Amino acid sequence: MLNNISLLTANGWQIIVVDNSPQSHQQWLDASVEYRHCPENAGIAHAQNIGLRLAQEKTCDYAMLLDQDSHLSRQLLNTAKKRVVDARALYPKLAAYGPSIVSEFDNQVVRAKVQRAVPDNQGFLHCRQIIASGKVIPLSVLRDIGMMEDELFIDGVDHEWCWRASQKGYRIVCDTQATLRHRQGESRKHILGVTFKVGSPVRLYYQYRNILILLRRPYVPIYWKIRNCVALPIRWWINGWCLEHSKQRRHYMWRGFLDGLHKRAGRYKADQ
Repeated sequence: MLNNISLLTANGWQIIVVDNSPQSHQQWLDASVEYRHCPENAGIAHAQNIGLRLAQEKTCDYAMLLDQDSHLSRQLLNTAKKRVVDARALYPKLAAYGPSIVSEFDNQVVRAKVQRAVPDNQGFLHCRQIIASGKVIPLSVLRDIGMMEDELFIDGVDHEWCWRASQKGYRIVCDTQATLRHRQGESRKHILGVTFKVGSPVRLYYQYRNILILLRRPYVPIYWKIRNCVALPIRWWINGWCLEHSKQRRHYMWRGFLDGLHKRAGRYKADQ
């Protein structure tokens, strides 16, 4: 994270850090960095909204969202700064611009296998959704699209916002001329010739719960609903029986399933 901040500072970017960890890290940062601390962990959506509102107050035209597990480069910053303006000139109803994501695990560009992006002749790919990290948002569109959904807390936040934008006629583009190295998940597990992402057990709660919440919404793509309905039992088997901490994983999946059925959102509560 500190390397990213140093690079952003050196390139003249205004920086807002929203920290969801229990202990403050403000002492690590230069006074020029706008810092907000959420020791109770308000969730990624709430943290992003804090940053976006601060950027609006500073009358910025654009804001780039960035996770702590992404690795910026000077080339990406220079390219994104120019190309998002180009994309918006081509597509006035641009909701978000993002770089191509390169997986830290295999150094390969991540591309959708089912719902493939549609290329244009300017090097942009038209997508249904892109991840939050590296996403550049023209701040004026938030008046129409709205902010990130706090109650989802973490998983699905980035996709839900993109689908909501698409419902209102906005475009989401990914740039083939810009790349961002990003770590998705904590590790990878190969089972029966298939590679699975492995995350922390508690993330399974949010994944199961938010899938069941989003399945009910008419603007969520049909292919996503079908894919996840098929994937949920497979995830149950892989996480509940083939990975470490399998008992804990089963607990979180079951709680997520129940809370999703009852439309309970927000932060996970152990005594709920």
